[in-house]
Amino acid sequence: MRIDPASPLQWTAVLLIGAAGILLLYNTLPVALAYPRAGSTALVLFSLFAIPFWWLRGRVSDRLALPAAALAIGLVWGATVAVMTSLFGSRALHGLLATANGPAWAERWSPVLAAPVVEEVVKAAGVVLVVAIAWGRVHGVLDGIVLGAFCGVGFQIVEGYAFAMSSTVLNRAGDVVEPVIAVFIVRGVLAGLWSHAVFTAIVGAGVAYAATRRTMRSVWVAAGSLAGVIALHALWNSPLLRDGLGLGALGVLAGVMLKGLPAVLIVWWLVRWAKRVEAPVASGPEAA
Repeated sequence: MRIDPASPLQWTAVLLIGAAGILLLYNTLPVALAYPRAGSTALVLFSLFAIPFWWLRGRVSDRLALPAAALAIGLVWGATVAVMTSLFGSRALHGLLATANGPAWAERWSPVLAAPVVEEVVKAAGVVLVVAIAWGRVHGVLDGIVLGAFCGVGFQIVEGYAFAMSSTVLNRAGDVVEPVIAVFIVRGVLAGLWSHAVFTAIVGAGVAYAATRRTMRSVWVAAGSLAGVIALHALWNSPLLRDGLGLGALGVLAGVMLKGLPAVLIVWWLVRWAKRVEAPVASGPEAA
């Protein structure tokens, strides 16, 4: 995948990622400098999210044609453009919901009605942009699954880091790692692999299916994958089973698994289906 100064798609990616990266640094760098120990711990811990999906890439590498540069763009898009757009977009929708139904209602339902729409649409846009930049290099659905997972992982790392640093500041105990570890246990160990990377992997499968089939039906499949992921994300953010039906920590854990399991099973099925119907890439995996 070569750099092309005349490519509008590449310039779009560079400008949006650059602008979002500047905004991200503006919002996170002061706290990172004030709490270096907590910040470095949070970055290391939440970066662990990438390991399972790097392992997945290795497991299906014989069927991947997207170059490593394409996956890197997806990762950076998720970590910058998707995060910053979702931050401002979700706030805007929260304000609209508060105006229409009152602040208390919006506080309860904005994570269900606003965040999934904004976050999944922006992450999907990144997948579409990367597929367009690497047009002709998409071999099949597995390319889209891995690309989507990398985009979601980028989002997940930065979001988890932001929650951890916010908890550190609110804790008012100085540059300590305990709040970071507590957030990582909740958002990483308990909920980490059930959310953004898995959701965007499903959308990536739909986008890659449309890119390789190029039929109206395949376009509807891609649109349906996005709509389905928004619904799964809304279920994940919903108050349903949040209290574990009063069964304590085990009940809460069971609730998390029940809400997250459908998306994981869909990705598992998609990977198995794609490995069955898609032939290996003749020239092997390429790293741009």
